[in-house]
Amino acid sequence: MDLAVQGKTYLVMGGSRGLGRAVADALSAEGARVIRTSRKPGQDTVLDTGDAESRRAFLSSVRDDRFDGIFVNTGGPRTGDFVELEDADWEKAFHQILLGPIHVVRHLLPQVNSGGSLLFNTSSSIQTPIPHLMLSNVFRAGIHALVKTLADELSPRGIRVNLIVPGRIATERVEELDQSNAERLNLPVETVRSRAESHIPMGRYGTPEEFGRLAAFVMSPQASYLNGASFWVDGGQNRSL
Repeated sequence: MDLAVQGKTYLVMGGSRGLGRAVADALSAEGARVIRTSRKPGQDTVLDTGDAESRRAFLSSVRDDRFDGIFVNTGGPRTGDFVELEDADWEKAFHQILLGPIHVVRHLLPQVNSGGSLLFNTSSSIQTPIPHLMLSNVFRAGIHALVKTLADELSPRGIRVNLIVPGRIATERVEELDQSNAERLNLPVETVRSRAESHIPMGRYGTPEEFGRLAAFVMSPQASYLNGASFWVDGGQNRSL
């Protein structure tokens, strides 16, 4: 299917690695112009959603751009249980996952074309909390609520807003989490991964490319009647009705 994104411009936050990179690559392969951001200086535009000065500098750098879609994506916060986390951890995660993306999207809205789309990336923890990921569990649920509310508010402006929910996708972040859990449980990392796969009906982790292809479609004009929806990319792991 031709996604009809030839010549259109998309912003992919966190587009230098992992899921963001897969989305950026999928859109680029369809002929879209893609602006990728990264927290680290390099070939991509720098944006650290948790840093106010970084957000201001980024918004200034793209003030003359128009967008047909924005993939709103942030890195994961530190792991830890409630009793292990300090106030500074909560504040940092709040800015990184919730307030920072809100700030960026709010200021970019006038630059989003009618017929455009916002796609927020979150986590399966919006449905079922993930052990040892307290910060992610709390703040990504806020992104879910934001998407449902924005879908109502922005529809009259011709802007669609959706949510995409990755399960266990084979990215560097998931590898890091598997390693952290292995150390915490004193188990081989292969055992941790095998246990995780046993809860996935398809019996394996997904690939970033599988995630990226769906995200590109949802953001494209071909998905023009999809709004306020949540798209799970998890191999069937979420079994709720």
